[in-house]
Amino acid sequence: MGPSVLIVDDEPLIVSSLGAVLQAEGFRTLPAGSGRAALATARESPPDAVLLDLVLGDMDGLDVLRALSGPEGSGPPIILLTAHGSIDSAVAAMKAGAVDFIKKPFEMDEVVASVRNALRTRSLERRVRYLEKDRRQTPVLLGESAAWVRCREVLQAVARSSVPTVLLLGGSGTGKGAAARLVHEQSDRTSAPFVEINCATVPDASLEEELFGLESSEGSGAKVRREGLVEVADGGTLFLDEIGELPMPLQAKLLQFAEDRTFRRPGSNRELRVDARLVAASNRDLRAAVDAGRFRADLFYRLSEMSVVLPPLSARADDVVLLARAFLTEASRKYRRGFRGFSPEAEALLCAYRWPGNVRELRAVVNRIALTSDGELVGATHLPPEIVTERVLEDPPLPQTPDSGPIPSLEQVELSYIRRVLALCGNNKVLASRHLGIARQTLARRLNEA
Repeated sequence: MGPSVLIVDDEPLIVSSLGAVLQAEGFRTLPAGSGRAALATARESPPDAVLLDLVLGDMDGLDVLRALSGPEGSGPPIILLTAHGSIDSAVAAMKAGAVDFIKKPFEMDEVVASVRNALRTRSLERRVRYLEKDRRQTPVLLGESAAWVRCREVLQAVARSSVPTVLLLGGSGTGKGAAARLVHEQSDRTSAPFVEINCATVPDASLEEELFGLESSEGSGAKVRREGLVEVADGGTLFLDEIGELPMPLQAKLLQFAEDRTFRRPGSNRELRVDARLVAASNRDLRAAVDAGRFRADLFYRLSEMSVVLPPLSARADDVVLLARAFLTEASRKYRRGFRGFSPEAEALLCAYRWPGNVRELRAVVNRIALTSDGELVGATHLPPEIVTERVLEDPPLPQTPDSGPIPSLEQVELSYIRRVLALCGNNKVLASRHLGIARQTLARRLNEA
């Protein structure tokens, strides 16, 4: 069912003739023969656009316009119709919030074109507001490892296809959000919004309204209409992160949307349709969630028709330094630092670390270094203790066997370990003691006793 147009005029013939023409063009029409009737109708059933006569029997048309416009122009677009048009009245109407001004007598085609333009402009304004609100730099999607090159090729193929639903799987921090943006930005939907919502961060009680909007009545009897993110994403991409956290009651509604892109706002029985690619992501085992009864099997199979698994950073060892350098350049610019790279020793430590937090952890480490330090090269002394310590622990001094000589004592092994940590920390005893978890005085005593 098409958009609704409220027609306000005290001449019944104009209301009926405009209604017939607009209905033939696919619009729903709401007739009103007076200003008060128009306000009452708008409260009961908020229109998508308004055709308003400037001269009414019971109210000034400008007063009706201001009331329908809502605070800060939040109401529907309003087009004025009047036989008493003048420059002064047109200027006053535009200042009060009208989007167009048509003099009587008018051509029906002119009115239909004005309504369509007003609705299209309002839709574009809504999207621009959302995009301005969501202006974030696209995460770096670099990588030369075989695992990431293959993954990126699959994502690019999906982006260029007409696949309506995509499921991204992978551990926390593997870059599912970045992958979803890649799918959007390399598709033919890139000029429309990329709308993202994390299902784990929105309270269950608010999630349905956040996604699908709301139509409800206030105590005064006025109708409140709010668009959900599904509608904002029309023409673009809707990204549902952590889909495994979606409450069971909402999973059925999402299944309907995934199947035919239709839904109803809570509080309304009017079916709406949007054209948005659905990209879902999860770091959970959704199949196990299905087996445990926490996730609908039919929704899982619908989402997983096209699934892409993002590799962990531990499977992308060749990409660690490449990503770290890119993040350092970005962070140095952001925090106005002079770093131009990493020392060979620091790069070796980065490559040896397991990165349980994946790309997100790597980026956080680099950002923290750039925020709290300065210099030309990031050295081992700049790295957090867990990265330095893990490398040292992975390569301990090897004791000799009884056949090849004496086995070193525990004190000798500990001293060797301390010296290696101290060397990695550039002989900085304060930093080494922090990595070792001992007091600086204890470190100094152990070295003096050697």
